[in-house]
Amino acid sequence: MNTLLIFVIRLILGLVFGILLIRVFRPEWGLFHGVITGLVLVALAYAMRYFKTSKAGKKG
Repeated sequence: MNTLLIFVIRLILGLVFGILLIRVFRPEWGLFHGVITGLVLVALAYAMRYFKTSKAGKKG
């Protein structure tokens, strides 16, 4: 798959799950907080992928 397509899919899923998490655990918070949470989830996914690949490259 194209890397742009993967990014868009991760972004959409991250936003949806971020909004769902905020609605479940903090219903008084607005949509803005859900979007921010989704963006943080996507950023953490890319950070974990970066650290996973950097450790694998150092071993071999």
